[in-house]
Amino acid sequence: MPTGVSRGAPWAESAHSRSGLSEVELHQLVAQNRSLFIGLGGASILITGATGWFGVWLVDLLCVADAILGLGIRIVAISREPDRFLRRFPGFVGDSRITWIKADVRELETSRQSFSHVIHAAADTKAQPNSDAEAVLFATIVEGTRWAIAAAGSRCKSVLMLSSGAIYGRAIAESSCFVESDSMDPDTASVRSAYANGKRAAEQLGAFAAADGVPVRIARCFAFVGPHMPFDKHFAIGNFIADAVRGQPILVKSDGCPQRSYLYMTDLMRALLTILSEGIVGRPYNVGSDEAVSIEALARCVDRVVGGAGVKIAGAPSDPRDRYVPDITRLKAELHFVQEVALESAITRTAAWYREKIFRPVSL
Repeated sequence: MPTGVSRGAPWAESAHSRSGLSEVELHQLVAQNRSLFIGLGGASILITGATGWFGVWLVDLLCVADAILGLGIRIVAISREPDRFLRRFPGFVGDSRITWIKADVRELETSRQSFSHVIHAAADTKAQPNSDAEAVLFATIVEGTRWAIAAAGSRCKSVLMLSSGAIYGRAIAESSCFVESDSMDPDTASVRSAYANGKRAAEQLGAFAAADGVPVRIARCFAFVGPHMPFDKHFAIGNFIADAVRGQPILVKSDGCPQRSYLYMTDLMRALLTILSEGIVGRPYNVGSDEAVSIEALARCVDRVVGGAGVKIAGAPSDPRDRYVPDITRLKAELHFVQEVALESAITRTAAWYREKIFRPVSL
């Protein structure tokens, strides 16, 4: 059963970051997208996965926007380990806007409160390499989505489901990017496709809910870069930045030919909040950058921008279909999205944040 976490004393109203993000970036986001935030005035927002990479950005940004604009928002933040998160980011402790709920997303209690907005951002992107863990991952995605939709309530204005570009499976040989209308082929016979197939099933649940009148909107998220990203997991750009900042050669574990693209986190926040407020109900939107770069070119860009110790290509020949780049025409045409932060700038900003984090002087 979920348990509430004490919120402490009322928070002093101030527009600073609670998690160490750039206050210049956060303030610019609010100033340049004022109408999006004004539309959230008085909102009661449920955020699952609130302590994950996307979640911490969303919660921090919404608190800053509320402090600047006086929105009167309230956030219910779901996490399996909120106490651990609050120890890591004590700036959130005592913020009266936020109620922290300790719960597995599959076990949410939904009957006690209704929400004007739901942002379902829960679910790890990669399980441990065994069938039991993959099964748990699949169940978490599907059951968590079911609960998040049920939590919306009859007066909910918008449910934003964060899906993934992984649902498309492998790229088609003659295609350079994924389009929302593409057929999907993650391997249903492989346990390693648990994440992709879990997200497909979650989108199906969203489609059923939308048909029943629940205002579900879908963001199919691709690859991103920015503060708070994992620098030691399966994100190539995070590994490359960490190597370069630490003065180590960047190791490319393939032949460098796979194609990727990366969107900076401030652009992601704009895209998600725009879909939440203005997206067509039941309609999926690819979210990411449509500017493709090879893994080798990416590594050399990081090395050049950050000032690293060189690049080592150490992998075997890759599948020529290894491409993970979205077509974002729908996002641009329908919601007027424009990528504002170029890749080199995104790398520079992220590396500066990471460098400050790991080399920060220890207080005595």
